[in-house]
Amino acid sequence: MSQVVAKSPATTAEGFNARLLWPDMIRTPHNKWVYTCREIVDRLGSDPHLATEMKRRMEKCLMYFYVMKKQLKLFDHTYTAACILFFRYWYVYGLPPNSIECIHLSQALLATACKTVENNRPIDVYVKATGEFLLKDIPTARSGQNLEKLKWELRDKLVAYEKQILCQLGFDLNLNNPKELIEEIFSGFFRYNRDFDLDEHFKVTLPGIIQEARNFIIQAGTQPVSLLCDGFTFTALSLVFCGLQFKNNSNPSFKFPKNFFSQRFPIKASPQLFVDLLSDYRVLEQNFFDLKSNKGEKLRVTLDVMNDLIDEDESVTQSDRESDSVFVYEDIKDGIVRDDLLKSIETRVKDLSARVIAQSEANSKRGPVEADHAENVAKRRKQ
Repeated sequence: MSQVVAKSPATTAEGFNARLLWPDMIRTPHNKWVYTCREIVDRLGSDPHLATEMKRRMEKCLMYFYVMKKQLKLFDHTYTAACILFFRYWYVYGLPPNSIECIHLSQALLATACKTVENNRPIDVYVKATGEFLLKDIPTARSGQNLEKLKWELRDKLVAYEKQILCQLGFDLNLNNPKELIEEIFSGFFRYNRDFDLDEHFKVTLPGIIQEARNFIIQAGTQPVSLLCDGFTFTALSLVFCGLQFKNNSNPSFKFPKNFFSQRFPIKASPQLFVDLLSDYRVLEQNFFDLKSNKGEKLRVTLDVMNDLIDEDESVTQSDRESDSVFVYEDIKDGIVRDDLLKSIETRVKDLSARVIAQSEANSKRGPVEADHAENVAKRRKQ
């Protein structure tokens, strides 16, 4: 009698063991994806003509992300993630030699960003929107192709490029997206339960600075700043820049509380760090894209000005944490929920409820009107 071989729970009746081909856990690499300003600029190459052509294709891809964000109603988080993935891919592998292939690549990067940050959309949604973009913005895409043929090409390219970029990036989708981080680090829980002991004047000012910092992150996504620093440093940089603008334009005495950044970010914050980053950001603007969102001379900041804006002790840092998680158990384990947080949540729920009810009533009123209109149109056709 043959010996009976014990089957693992993952083994099917036919003897196929899924775990042999698909392990319980796949460990993905975690790269820092951070380079010096000189390395990023040098990646454009030494030939001015080739560099100009490269930047033209890059700008077209960034415009594609912006148009898709509007057309597909993507989150700001997704748009930022797509830009981050795009610059990472460009730095390591460069771009395809023509604009149409660059859009094919960008379509796959956008789909990857959607899967990573929010939710995936049907492939037809990407194909339809991308096809319309190509026919409108790239003249060579209009020659000799009808829309249906172009859609089939876009579908095939999306699948092929998505497999390619995932392998080339080593399945490393650890973005540390600054647009997500700023929402997490300054979420309602932390603002009402961790930051309640801040100065009253600063508490009033902080929400406005955070809102401007959100805009800064989105605008800075169009320059390769995401290659210059990691997501946490990028987020802190946005707050520093917007705090500096508030100080210059509204309140000359404004200053961040002592150790404000070291207590909230797993980085070693210092005035010199932010001065250097702003200076490098200015160099990137000068070498890459001339956009309306560029900060220009606002990025020229002296160390004395920065010392007057932030006050960080070098000995205070969170860089020794095991992970770069903003939800640190030691900070939230006491379970305190302040009344201010509960009232804030209640207000937001009421506002959302009122908005949904108003939208529902508007739709119900629109229904009979549209039905009457359709009936009138039908009657006129019969006549």
